Amino acid sequence: MPALPYIALTILTVFSLNIAPVAFAGLVDNQNGSLTDSDTGLVWQKNDSFHELKKGLNWYEALEYISKKNSEKFSGHDDWRLPTLEELNNLWVSSGKVKSKDAETLGLPSGFANGGSYYLWSGEERGLDHAWYFGLGNKENYFNLKDLADMEQGVKMVYSIRRRAIDSDTLP
Repeated sequence: MPALPYIALTILTVFSLNIAPVAFAGLVDNQNGSLTDSDTGLVWQKNDSFHELKKGLNWYEALEYISKKNSEKFSGHDDWRLPTLEELNNLWVSSGKVKSKDAETLGLPSGFANGGSYYLWSGEERGLDHAWYFGLGNKENYFNLKDLADMEQGVKMVYSIRRRAIDSDTLP
C-alpha cells in the first residue's frame, strides 16, 4: 500500500489545479501605450488618464480627454472611446496585482500600469444627468452625476479591432 499516499497527493494536485484562478492569457503589449485583448478584440490604453493629468475627471471631461487623444492619434488611432460596463466587467480579474494611485489592489490583469485610478468612467449613461462608472477593486458598477468627479474617476480608453475589421469588410 505504499502507492496510496502518491495517489492521494495526485488527486489533491488535480483538484488544486482545477480551482486555481485562470491567468488572463489573451493580453498582448503593443509597445505603443496600448494592450490588445486577443480574446475580445479590444485594444486598451495601458495607462489611464490619471497617469497623465494627476487628477480625477467628470464624465464630460472624460469625453474631452478622449477627443484630445483621438486628435493626437494616440497609439496611431483616432477611434478611442469610453468602454461599456460589460467590457470593464469582462476585463476584471480576481487575481489582479496592479495597484492604484493609492496602492490599492485593482482587478486589472498584469500588463496594465500601476498608479492609476480606482474608478473608471464607462460610456453608458443613466438618464440625462448620470453616467455609469466601474470600481476596479471589487468589480462594482456605480452611477454618478456626469458633472461630478468626487471619486476621482479616470479614463481608460478602448477601441475594437474586430469592429474596425467588420466596418472595413476585411473579415471573411
